[in-house]
Amino acid sequence: MNNRFGMAIGILALALTSVGANAASAKIITVAAHGKADYHTIQGAINAAPTHSRRQIIIKIAPGTYKELVTVPSDDSNIVLEGTRAKKTIITYNLGARDKGKNGKEIGTFHTPTVTILGRNITAKHLTFVNSYGQGSQAVAVRTGDGPVIFRHCRFLAWQDTLYVHNPHAKIYFNKCLIQGAVDFIFGEARAVFNHCVIRSVGSACITAPNTPKHQPFGLVFLHCKITASPNVRKGSVYLGRPWRAYGSTTYIDCHMGADIAPVGWLNWQGTKFYKTARFAEYHSTGPGANAKARVKWSHQLTKAQAAKYTVKGILGNGPWNAH
Repeated sequence: MNNRFGMAIGILALALTSVGANAASAKIITVAAHGKADYHTIQGAINAAPTHSRRQIIIKIAPGTYKELVTVPSDDSNIVLEGTRAKKTIITYNLGARDKGKNGKEIGTFHTPTVTILGRNITAKHLTFVNSYGQGSQAVAVRTGDGPVIFRHCRFLAWQDTLYVHNPHAKIYFNKCLIQGAVDFIFGEARAVFNHCVIRSVGSACITAPNTPKHQPFGLVFLHCKITASPNVRKGSVYLGRPWRAYGSTTYIDCHMGADIAPVGWLNWQGTKFYKTARFAEYHSTGPGANAKARVKWSHQLTKAQAAKYTVKGILGNGPWNAH
């Protein structure tokens, strides 16, 4: 055998052994609201995880309702928050932007999330995130930071500002999730892909409010999603999005849209001219809410060639999200 070839085979074998060892050496931490477990709160388990971890840390969360504010700090990495079934594993709190802080002033939207994920390479599976504040104020269920962050089979429930994908440099991926709210309930600056998700309106307003940076080619992208609403929502009373800032970008590709979607589709941010630079688009929308001819003139119907660029890999690049 050629020495160089033999050396290459040896290096490959060592690499494969290392990968297997890393997977096998994942640290597991258990959480249960009641009963036997390492911790009785999710935050307690996160606090116990080593910072800057190079191996995977799996925090297994038993079914139950956890009323707590949860933060994954920015110096945490490679953490998996794993429930058993989303409807049975619930993290909930009820802060609203109008609530008063210790200084007597309103805390603002930024400080309302039930769960804040600031770490890198964080995954959440089979969990429900709730902000139960209700109507009358911004109240975030989840805010993401630097990323990458992956959500699989999760539910996000609130009324206004349910999901805040915050960092403009972040890449956030949602697979087979439910996001529910009424007012601007998916918003932010990040590059975020919603793949085969259910987007449910529970009130008559806008679904998205993007704040995409001008230089960023993709903002909030919905691939093969079901855009629907609860029975109480009036026909034609929900908008696909409005530009929170001048270059906000939201795109729907191959999505089924319910009768709740307004024929014009999109709404400008009141008192601004953001519609002139906003980047709102659709391709192959179907269902009673799909109405390409009636859409506002400043939105776009993509061609097949343009839509072909909107794939998970094309938007987010290489990463763990490509393992469907």
